[in-house]
Amino acid sequence: MKIKFKQDKDTILKLLKTANIKRKLRILDKMNSVNEKDSIKILLKILEDYSWTLREKAAYKLAEYGKKVVPRLKKLINRGYWFSRAAACITLGEIGDIKSLDSIIHLLLFDDNPTVTREASTALVKIARRDPLRFSRKLKHMSLDELEMLKIFIILETNDTEIYSVIKEFTQNE
Repeated sequence: MKIKFKQDKDTILKLLKTANIKRKLRILDKMNSVNEKDSIKILLKILEDYSWTLREKAAYKLAEYGKKVVPRLKKLINRGYWFSRAAACITLGEIGDIKSLDSIIHLLLFDDNPTVTREASTALVKIARRDPLRFSRKLKHMSLDELEMLKIFIILETNDTEIYSVIKEFTQNE
Protein backbone atom coordinates (compact mmCIF):
# COMPACT_ATOMS: atom_id res chain seq x y z
CA MET A 1 0.00 0.00 0.00
CA LYS A 2 1.39 3.34 -0.99
CA ILE A 3 0.78 6.28 1.30
CA LYS A 4 0.05 9.59 -0.37
CA PHE A 5 -0.99 12.49 1.74
CA LYS A 6 -0.92 16.22 1.90
CA GLN A 7 2.26 16.92 3.80
CA ASP A 8 1.21 19.46 6.36
CA LYS A 9 1.48 19.29 10.13
CA ASP A 10 -2.21 18.80 10.91
CA THR A 11 -2.69 16.03 8.34
CA ILE A 12 0.40 14.17 9.52
CA LEU A 13 -0.55 14.48 13.19
CA LYS A 14 -4.01 13.14 12.37
CA LEU A 15 -2.55 10.20 10.43
CA LEU A 16 -0.17 9.41 13.29
CA LYS A 17 -3.13 8.70 15.57
CA THR A 18 -3.50 5.28 13.96
CA ALA A 19 -2.67 2.22 16.05
CA ASN A 20 -0.78 0.65 13.13
CA ILE A 21 2.94 1.03 13.90
CA LYS A 22 4.03 0.11 10.36
CA ARG A 23 1.86 2.87 8.96
CA LYS A 24 3.26 5.36 11.47
CA LEU A 25 6.81 4.42 10.49
CA ARG A 26 6.00 4.89 6.79
CA ILE A 27 4.50 8.29 7.56
CA LEU A 28 7.60 9.27 9.51
CA ASP A 29 9.80 8.23 6.58
CA LYS A 30 7.74 10.31 4.14
CA MET A 31 7.85 13.63 6.00
CA ASN A 32 10.42 15.08 3.62
CA SER A 33 8.59 18.10 2.27
CA VAL A 34 7.22 19.38 5.58
CA ASN A 35 8.78 22.69 6.59
CA GLU A 36 11.35 22.68 9.38
CA LYS A 37 9.17 24.30 12.05
CA ASP A 38 6.34 21.80 11.50
CA SER A 39 8.76 18.86 11.27
CA ILE A 40 10.15 19.74 14.68
CA LYS A 41 6.65 19.96 16.16
CA ILE A 42 5.67 16.62 14.64
CA LEU A 43 8.85 14.89 15.80
CA LEU A 44 8.45 16.27 19.33
CA LYS A 45 4.90 14.92 19.34
CA ILE A 46 6.16 11.53 18.16
CA LEU A 47 8.52 11.42 21.16
CA GLU A 48 5.35 11.03 23.21
CA ASP A 49 4.09 8.02 21.22
CA TYR A 50 3.78 4.64 22.93
CA SER A 51 5.96 2.87 20.35
CA TRP A 52 9.66 2.76 21.31
CA THR A 53 10.62 2.06 17.68
CA LEU A 54 8.81 5.17 16.48
CA ARG A 55 10.14 7.35 19.31
CA GLU A 56 13.70 6.20 18.74
CA LYS A 57 13.52 6.91 15.02
CA ALA A 58 12.01 10.34 15.70
CA ALA A 59 14.70 11.05 18.31
CA TYR A 60 17.49 10.57 15.76
CA LYS A 61 15.64 12.61 13.11
CA LEU A 62 15.08 15.38 15.64
CA ALA A 63 18.81 15.46 16.46
CA GLU A 64 19.45 16.56 12.88
CA TYR A 65 17.96 19.96 13.79
CA GLY A 66 20.71 20.49 16.34
CA LYS A 67 20.84 23.02 19.14
CA LYS A 68 17.63 24.80 18.16
CA VAL A 69 15.53 21.94 19.62
CA VAL A 70 17.41 21.72 22.94
CA PRO A 71 15.11 24.09 24.88
CA ARG A 72 12.02 22.11 23.84
CA LEU A 73 13.69 18.83 24.73
CA LYS A 74 14.62 20.18 28.16
CA LYS A 75 10.94 21.02 28.71
CA LEU A 76 9.97 17.50 27.65
CA ILE A 77 12.48 16.04 30.11
CA ASN A 78 10.79 17.93 32.93
CA ARG A 79 7.18 17.11 32.09
CA GLY A 80 7.08 14.05 29.89
CA TYR A 81 6.27 10.43 30.58
CA TRP A 82 9.26 8.19 31.30
CA PHE A 83 9.43 7.02 27.67
CA SER A 84 9.40 10.61 26.40
CA ARG A 85 12.18 11.55 28.82
CA ALA A 86 14.26 8.59 27.63
CA ALA A 87 13.71 9.52 23.97
CA ALA A 88 14.61 13.15 24.69
CA CYS A 89 17.87 11.92 26.24
CA ILE A 90 18.72 10.07 23.03
CA THR A 91 18.25 13.26 21.04
CA LEU A 92 20.18 15.41 23.51
CA GLY A 93 23.05 12.93 23.50
CA GLU A 94 23.16 12.98 19.70
CA ILE A 95 23.14 16.78 19.63
CA GLY A 96 25.77 16.96 22.37
CA ASP A 97 24.94 20.49 23.50
CA ILE A 98 26.59 21.34 26.80
CA LYS A 99 23.52 23.47 27.72
CA SER A 100 21.54 20.27 28.24
CA LEU A 101 24.01 18.88 30.77
CA ASP A 102 22.12 20.17 33.83
CA SER A 103 18.89 18.46 32.68
CA ILE A 104 20.69 15.20 31.88
CA ILE A 105 22.43 15.16 35.26
CA HIS A 106 19.17 15.92 37.06
CA LEU A 107 17.61 12.84 35.43
CA LEU A 108 20.62 10.72 36.33
CA LEU A 109 20.45 11.71 39.95
CA PHE A 110 16.72 11.85 40.59
CA ASP A 111 14.76 9.81 38.03
CA ASP A 112 13.60 6.39 39.24
CA ASN A 113 13.04 4.83 35.83
CA PRO A 114 15.96 2.59 34.76
CA THR A 115 15.37 3.21 31.04
CA VAL A 116 15.53 6.97 31.58
CA THR A 117 18.70 6.75 33.65
CA ARG A 118 20.32 4.42 31.08
CA GLU A 119 19.58 6.83 28.23
CA ALA A 120 20.66 9.80 30.37
CA SER A 121 23.95 7.99 31.11
CA THR A 122 24.53 7.45 27.41
CA ALA A 123 23.75 11.11 26.69
CA LEU A 124 26.11 12.22 29.46
CA VAL A 125 28.99 10.25 27.96
CA LYS A 126 28.28 11.53 24.43
CA ILE A 127 28.24 15.12 25.65
CA ALA A 128 31.49 14.55 27.54
CA ARG A 129 33.17 13.07 24.45
CA ARG A 130 32.16 16.01 22.29
CA ASP A 131 34.01 18.62 24.35
CA PRO A 132 35.71 17.27 27.49
CA LEU A 133 37.07 20.65 28.57
CA ARG A 134 33.72 22.48 28.40
CA PHE A 135 32.06 19.46 30.02
CA SER A 136 34.56 19.60 32.90
CA ARG A 137 34.11 23.33 33.41
CA LYS A 138 30.33 23.07 33.40
CA LEU A 139 30.43 20.09 35.76
CA LYS A 140 32.75 21.89 38.15
CA HIS A 141 30.44 24.92 38.33
CA MET A 142 27.30 22.91 39.02
CA SER A 143 26.02 22.71 42.57
CA LEU A 144 26.66 19.02 43.10
CA ASP A 145 27.58 17.41 46.38
CA GLU A 146 30.35 14.84 46.67
CA LEU A 147 28.07 11.80 46.23
CA GLU A 148 26.38 13.28 43.18
CA MET A 149 29.76 14.05 41.60
CA LEU A 150 30.93 10.53 42.43
CA LYS A 151 27.91 9.03 40.66
CA ILE A 152 28.67 11.05 37.53
CA PHE A 153 32.33 9.99 37.58
CA ILE A 154 31.32 6.34 38.05
CA ILE A 155 29.06 6.58 34.99
CA LEU A 156 31.86 8.14 32.96
CA GLU A 157 34.42 5.57 34.12
CA THR A 158 32.07 2.65 33.47
CA ASN A 159 31.22 3.79 29.93
CA ASP A 160 34.47 5.35 28.71
CA THR A 161 37.62 5.10 30.82
CA GLU A 162 39.58 7.38 28.51
CA ILE A 163 37.12 10.26 28.68
CA TYR A 164 36.75 9.67 32.43
CA SER A 165 40.52 10.14 32.88
CA VAL A 166 40.55 13.32 30.80
CA ILE A 167 37.61 14.87 32.66
CA LYS A 168 38.93 13.81 36.07
CA GLU A 169 42.24 15.50 35.26
CA PHE A 170 40.56 18.67 33.98
CA THR A 171 38.34 19.01 37.05
CA GLN A 172 41.24 18.46 39.44
CA ASN A 173 43.56 20.90 37.67
CA GLU A 174 41.24 23.86 37.30
